Amino acid sequence: MGLKERLMALKIIVDSSCGYSKEEAEAKGYFYVPLQITLLGKTYTEGVDITADEFYALLGKGELPHTSQPSPMLYQEVFDKASKDGDEVLLLSISSKVSGAFQAANIAKNDCEHPEKIHLFDTLSFFGGILIFLNEVEKIKEEPIEVILEDLEELRPHIHVFAGMDTLEYVYKGGRLSKFHFALGIFMHAKAIGTLDDGSVVLAGKALGTSNAMKFIIEKSKEYPVNWDYPCYLLYSSEKSILDRFSTDFFYKAYPEHQNLPIIQIDPLIGSHIGPLVYGIFYVAGEREKHKLLIQRIKERLTHKGEK
Repeated sequence: MGLKERLMALKIIVDSSCGYSKEEAEAKGYFYVPLQITLLGKTYTEGVDITADEFYALLGKGELPHTSQPSPMLYQEVFDKASKDGDEVLLLSISSKVSGAFQAANIAKNDCEHPEKIHLFDTLSFFGGILIFLNEVEKIKEEPIEVILEDLEELRPHIHVFAGMDTLEYVYKGGRLSKFHFALGIFMHAKAIGTLDDGSVVLAGKALGTSNAMKFIIEKSKEYPVNWDYPCYLLYSSEKSILDRFSTDFFYKAYPEHQNLPIIQIDPLIGSHIGPLVYGIFYVAGEREKHKLLIQRIKERLTHKGEK
């Protein structure tokens, strides 16, 4: 750029729970931190050497996987690389209630070369939720980092997910269901519906049979209305056919004016927690101020704080 001062940019870091492969994330200009999964005695690096389809094929062999977060050293290397030119760096991290990755990132920030440039945001979400945050950041990435962080904080409680699960096994073994209710659910052929509560995967309810579970998800999307100004994702884990049934017979009938929504496949790490044959929706619920007005209000609030 010659003698002209270089304009500072925002560098974005994601972990592999966002559902992108390393190649896909880097093609979009993001820095990438992968998580790891151990299954059938072998450790895989998510988004690097195992695809979602490969993971679910291995999962079908019966062994429960184990997951592990990146080391602080790996985060430190990425932080130093992203901040080396003096740019602001934003990490959109998988929920701290699901993984220790956010804690590892905090340790790394203290040891990196430019900690004042590193901004860690606990999405209290994953996968489709992180994609919604990425979409938001892309709209306002020219704003000061303080404004971006305030906007993400305001958006966070509006992000919802409702996902039907064919089996209660993974919810039970993850400690989110008592042995009694697990046994009762099996006896009654109950299907679980999962959601996020303050960053943790919890049960939103149970339904008898797949059709009732799909109806339950639609009812929840009416109870917490979809804000169509933001992305809405249809999701599945191992079998797209079950999502096709949900979208054709239930979702698009409930929302006929919103067709052909983007479809995303649950990444291996999240699939480790909820299992195969999962389907559902990730979206923003409720009304928010129009974006330009919201950003202006955030700027005014931050200015007022700075004057105190």
